[in-house]
Amino acid sequence: MANLLRIFPIAAIIILIIIILFAFIYSFPIIFIRRFHQHNNILTLNICLVTIFCCFSWICIHVLFMINNPYTTLQRMNLFFNITAMIFTIQVPLSFLAASIHRCCSIIYHMKIFFKTKHWVILCIGSQWLFGIIISIPDLIQIRLSREDFLWPKIYTLVNMLIIPSIIYFLTNILIYYHVRSSSRRIRPQMIFHNVQQIKISRRDVYLLRHIVLMFCIFVAGWAPTCILPIMNYFIYINYLSYAISTIWCELALLINIIDLFLYNYKIRKYLRSICLRCFTKI
Repeated sequence: MANLLRIFPIAAIIILIIIILFAFIYSFPIIFIRRFHQHNNILTLNICLVTIFCCFSWICIHVLFMINNPYTTLQRMNLFFNITAMIFTIQVPLSFLAASIHRCCSIIYHMKIFFKTKHWVILCIGSQWLFGIIISIPDLIQIRLSREDFLWPKIYTLVNMLIIPSIIYFLTNILIYYHVRSSSRRIRPQMIFHNVQQIKISRRDVYLLRHIVLMFCIFVAGWAPTCILPIMNYFIYINYLSYAISTIWCELALLINIIDLFLYNYKIRKYLRSICLRCFTKI
């Protein structure tokens, strides 16, 4: 049984490495190719970078768990990586939230020039990072100062990781749905070409938002067991196998999200395919 439990950290590390590779491949053209410097791509780049940082921090935790060394230096490293993982993990749902809020304001306030600029994108991403660091402070204090098992940090993590982002997602979707529905009622058959173009753009934006919501739902479904099990363990005993399976499950959710980015973005997929064909033809 002990050997079986050792397999889970190795499997988790392998999945995290695959996620990092896929996220890096997706991020490469957005970073270095100018024509991909679009607002939507920058927001998805932010999601990829946050995912990469999160995976790196969890790889370090899994490696330290496998070493199982009681030395003080290693314990301090474990403390550092736990704090780092806490900061980067909370940024993952917030990065989806930043993309959702950006599209919501861009659709509802499409006549406002500010919501079409890169300053708005930078503000969304910067606010996401700042908010994530602020709400992580209670968890960081609890990790740093207390070794006792309290219930409130577990509930606090569940609220920050899943409940608050889900509520905000629900509100943004309600606002967008109301806006699109009210706009469609004002459309008449004799509309001019400019109005037709505006409606097409709105539909494309709504399609993008639906894609982001789908990714967020996958994230929630993957990370919900990881957030709920510690709360259950406070009242009843949960064995290590359940934690290990939930860890693999949430990492698979991250992997599905990264693969979904490739499936959605046809232009980046086409560019990467052309690069691969050039490499094979040279060989």
